[in-house]
Amino acid sequence: MNQAEIEANVTLEQALRRANLLAAAAEVSQNITQILDISDLLPRTVDIICNAYNFYYAGVFLIDEAREFAVLRAGRGRPGQIMIENHHKLAVGGNSMIGACTARNEARISLDVDTEKVWYPNPVLPETRSEMALPLAIGNRVIGAVTVQSTEAAAFSDEDISSLQAMANQLAIAIDNARQRQELEAAHAELLRAKTHEAIATATGDAIHWIGNKADPIRSAVDRTRTDWQVLTVLMANLLNEGPAGSRSFAQLVQKEAAAIQQTQPEIGPITDKLSQLPLESLEKRLSLSSTLDDLQIIEDAAAMILKIKEDLIGPAREQAPRPTMIDDVVKDTITAMDLPAGLVTISRADNLPLVLADPVQLNRVFTNLLKNAIEATEQQPQPRIDLIIRPVEGGDFVAVDVADNGSGIAPEDLDKIWITFHTTKGIRGHSGFGLPACRLILEQTGGRISAASRLGQGSTFTVQAPVYKGRETAAAKNEPGRGKILLIDDNDYWRHFATGTLKAAGYKVESPATGFDVSSANRFDLVLIDDILAGANSLAVLNALKTTGAVGKTLMVSSNPRVERTKERMLVGIKNLVAKPYTQNGLLSEVARAIR
Repeated sequence: MNQAEIEANVTLEQALRRANLLAAAAEVSQNITQILDISDLLPRTVDIICNAYNFYYAGVFLIDEAREFAVLRAGRGRPGQIMIENHHKLAVGGNSMIGACTARNEARISLDVDTEKVWYPNPVLPETRSEMALPLAIGNRVIGAVTVQSTEAAAFSDEDISSLQAMANQLAIAIDNARQRQELEAAHAELLRAKTHEAIATATGDAIHWIGNKADPIRSAVDRTRTDWQVLTVLMANLLNEGPAGSRSFAQLVQKEAAAIQQTQPEIGPITDKLSQLPLESLEKRLSLSSTLDDLQIIEDAAAMILKIKEDLIGPAREQAPRPTMIDDVVKDTITAMDLPAGLVTISRADNLPLVLADPVQLNRVFTNLLKNAIEATEQQPQPRIDLIIRPVEGGDFVAVDVADNGSGIAPEDLDKIWITFHTTKGIRGHSGFGLPACRLILEQTGGRISAASRLGQGSTFTVQAPVYKGRETAAAKNEPGRGKILLIDDNDYWRHFATGTLKAAGYKVESPATGFDVSSANRFDLVLIDDILAGANSLAVLNALKTTGAVGKTLMVSSNPRVERTKERMLVGIKNLVAKPYTQNGLLSEVARAIR
């Protein structure tokens, strides 16, 4: 056999091995989605590793609850069976590769175990010459390790190591999912459904993120194609109008391009022959530019929808800026901004509610979504009703908001599916099914949660729980007492009472009309403090009125939902900025002092 044949055989062998590795990885990935029982998952994975890589032995260890030992949970063949029967375990951080691997969350590879100082000589595996221990970790939390052993020295190639580590990462996710499933099965049925669909929604979110990234270039490609078609059409018309002399160079270009197309796609030739025999009217229908542009618009709209879904689901989690928040103020502002019919929504709240840790903008998205769902659910009711109850949760760790409606309710078989992305019970009315999963994602990013209860034909209740803000407000700097007069424009609500009390306690003189927002005398104040979301007026109209008096330059506008488009619109009137509404005394006093300066 000559050198070329030898190299060809080596290349073929490498290709076959890579194919085996890909097949093994694919099978492990399939197990992740199909096997939720650790007792089935681990032995199956061990067999796949040994069969695909032709290794002598493979085993999977899991860390015990005390995090003291790595316990063998699956092993290949008779040696694995013996060790499991003997409850084989290795100390985390002990004198073994598994011990070092689990303690340090890093792979340990020995190409010759006879020279390895940190190694456990297992009597039931006497033929081991090389070993690899790979951590099973979820983030920085090690849950176990995989051991792979061979009877050959230096048995592990770079491809083996990288593909096995990737497989170990997948296995860690599968094990964690399986453990969560077992824990959920022992818990309340409602908790079981919530956690199961949490895992599904998270996985779907990753898929949406990937798809969205792939869809992003489509819009620019469509725009270029549309422009090119339009330019080409106008160019052809101009050249044809010029007669043979003008169209000669263009004809040469078209013929060149046509030849290239026919060379790569010969099947187009017969099609064009048939088209050339059609009368003008039929040809016009077949080669309509408007039809092509319509198709491009369909593609562009589909890409835009994919990107919107991505941003609505993934964006909220990425944009979180949690801070101390008055959840009752966010609820009230959400209802006000939606401009709902009078009497449809009622709010009741407990006294002395603590601040919660949340992003008010994202919390607004949650309540907007829940209210929209409740409105649709009550469309067929002669007397629709939506009740919002704001209350502390027993134990003092959360504040809850119940959004209850007397609508159509949710069927029992659908109640455990509503947290799954793209699942919708609303038929073809244009709903994508990502509203509730997005709500869940927003809340869980800051330690909150959401649950649902419903009875078909009697209504539904969605309960949002936001964690109580546990931080302490830093002591205010010992500045001079607040000096100046402030006109506070806000509804008679929770935040106005907070702001009025805080500013007066700091030494400011505050006027806040209970009804009406007359700003004709605004110039006699040092600062006009205005809430952007008003139930009794349009804040933009108030700003324009302030502009006519010349007082808009000393106006501070705050909002629980300072969206970019509203900020730009209001800054055009003359304010310097639309700032996030402060919910702590220090935060409010700092904004006011800065504005007055």
